[in-house]
Amino acid sequence: MTTSQDQDLAAAFAALYREVGVLYGVISRRFGLTVQQVELLCLLYDRRPSFGELAGLLGCDKTNVTGMVDRLARRGLVARATDPDDRRITRAVLTDQGAAMRENFRSALAAELEARVPRANRSRLVALITDSVTALAETR
Repeated sequence: MTTSQDQDLAAAFAALYREVGVLYGVISRRFGLTVQQVELLCLLYDRRPSFGELAGLLGCDKTNVTGMVDRLARRGLVARATDPDDRRITRAVLTDQGAAMRENFRSALAAELEARVPRANRSRLVALITDSVTALAETR
């Protein structure tokens, strides 16, 4: 049975999702990118996913990923690489320019959060958000 505390938690996460989404959109536009393009750049930071894996991570269709990679590749932010173990698989990789763009975005996001989120209890907030992300990812 859903309690009022559960409903409050759902409402709080929904509000956080909306506000973070708006902030991502504002910052993404500064760099001439869409939110999904920024998400793609961030996902490539420490991995080399196939297009199918990227589609799953982004929650979209593989054809959408192909278009995003094409647009980011034209800007020199992403490149395609053939999988060394299975040449039928193409993987998306971050270029040096893409890594710099990702870092610029993250710095801009950090600056916006610094300016907007109250300093009180930040370490506790980070811990709570991190725990929530971990719990949500583990139960996917």
